[in-house]
Amino acid sequence: MTEGTVRNFPPVVARLTQFLPLVPLERLIATAADRVATQHPEFFDRLGDYADKSFVVVPTDLDWVARITFYDGRVQIRLSRSIESFANRDVTVTAPFLSLLNLLDGKEDGDALFFSRDLSIEGDTEAVLALRNALDDAEIDFIHECASIAGPFSQPLETGGKTLLDALRNSSFTRSSGPAHADAASAPMPGAYPT
Repeated sequence: MTEGTVRNFPPVVARLTQFLPLVPLERLIATAADRVATQHPEFFDRLGDYADKSFVVVPTDLDWVARITFYDGRVQIRLSRSIESFANRDVTVTAPFLSLLNLLDGKEDGDALFFSRDLSIEGDTEAVLALRNALDDAEIDFIHECASIAGPFSQPLETGGKTLLDALRNSSFTRSSGPAHADAASAPMPGAYPT
């Protein structure tokens, strides 16, 4: 987001996601991730020695966490309600969900988020940098790749997904925390995800 604002879903969204079954969501994301891996094998070359790391992603405004691992040219994703399910993790990345999506799309600057303390990284920071560089170099359009698994419905799904995401980025439904640099020095550093 060019204006440097961080958007969060309201607390009611996290409460609603408590009732979202994780297994179908996990399978959907894993299928899309497998397609991305097939279409972008250069990603794994760029990731190099860090491909054996375990990355845990924590959306602070939702009620689930994800572990992402890379093995033998494949992406493996597991979802859980508790970060304690992934005790053996090398990296933990914590940020609001839309900020995480914006980082993937290159619409938000990871350095600005980190120094504003809206993005927290624990563990192997070199692995995070390697992952970020690999994603940047691959120039992956994640919504396009996810929509592609829908076959003949892929085009309307992609259009609808991008329209919805843009609407959420600009909507009053998502609460803005203001400029990313505001009061950075006095803001507390996000800690571990509550279990």
